[in-house]
Amino acid sequence: MEEGDGFHFGAEACKACAAFFRRSVSQKRIYTCRGANDCDITVNIRCMCRACRYSKCLEVGMNPMGVLAKPSPSPSKPSPYPSETIQPFPSSPTQTTRAALLTITLPSSFNDSMPLLSKMRSNYQKLCNARIVIHREDGQSLFEEKAPRALNYQEAVAQSMKDVRLTSDWISWCFEDFVKLPMEEKNNLFRNFYTPYYMMEGAFASHLANMIYAVVLPSGDYLDMTQMETFYGSIEVKQPLDKEQIENLFKPSFDYHRKALILPMISEDIDIYEFFALTTLLLWNTTLETITEETIKTGKSVKDQLLKEIGFYLKNVKKVEDRVVRVATIVNMLPDVYKVTKRNQDNLEMSQIFNIYTADKKFYDLLTGNFI
Repeated sequence: MEEGDGFHFGAEACKACAAFFRRSVSQKRIYTCRGANDCDITVNIRCMCRACRYSKCLEVGMNPMGVLAKPSPSPSKPSPYPSETIQPFPSSPTQTTRAALLTITLPSSFNDSMPLLSKMRSNYQKLCNARIVIHREDGQSLFEEKAPRALNYQEAVAQSMKDVRLTSDWISWCFEDFVKLPMEEKNNLFRNFYTPYYMMEGAFASHLANMIYAVVLPSGDYLDMTQMETFYGSIEVKQPLDKEQIENLFKPSFDYHRKALILPMISEDIDIYEFFALTTLLLWNTTLETITEETIKTGKSVKDQLLKEIGFYLKNVKKVEDRVVRVATIVNMLPDVYKVTKRNQDNLEMSQIFNIYTADKKFYDLLTGNFI
């Protein structure tokens, strides 16, 4: 294959192979290899065997669901995005796309083998329902579906401040061991958990909505990475930097968020239960120096339970053959979650130093972990 020119259907690929893959999936073509299903697929002979070429596309991570989910393009407004994996912003990622995932029904007998993951799933639905209420627009009915929109910086800050308490409640609903901890221990864990979780959930929501150039917020609104002037627009105080300087300063972090979190989640097709596994590992960070030995012991017990449950899930629900590799793939996303968090915290520090796009102290404390 040629050198890739971007992500197509979940993997790095050239335009020619992306077009071939799209045609093959959308037209439901079935190919047969005349050899032993091991033909060489190179830039010069890639068309000699379509069966092996299609297999090669699958091997590198191209996902047929990326084709099936792609809507018909609007004739009046061409898409500004270069990749075929991108679909226009959906009508409501919070209530439509996520709802389809959250209503996955597992056999009731599985609840006994997955008590923690089952509790997290049912309580996450409660969290989503609460978010519909708290993030509704002025005058909007609770029964009216909200149309998501691109937010500016100040609007994103305001929404983030609303959501922290809901996330705290969700954690309490899910983990009885967390509720039983002394208040200081709960504060220490949640302080170090919230910002990485906020970054990770945004990437996961973008994955669910198939939006790789946007970060979807808990409200269903989003940050448009391709329109930095929208994100940094409507700021009341005149800023010392112009549009180009702002993009040079902050756009690399948005790009890193996309490459380090959103694209891997799409490529690996992380599902809701795997997301809950990552959430649990983020919360019960037993390497923190600020927690007691008793909390560390509790955290290890919770994580042991989680690993047993996710192993059961991968074996009996997802039918994963090499479950050790899959678990390792999931866990290996955590370092990038922390790296993305650190870059965003550094950006916030920089904005404070240069007095640009500054948020109030509550939001600054929230993202730097100096709250509660």
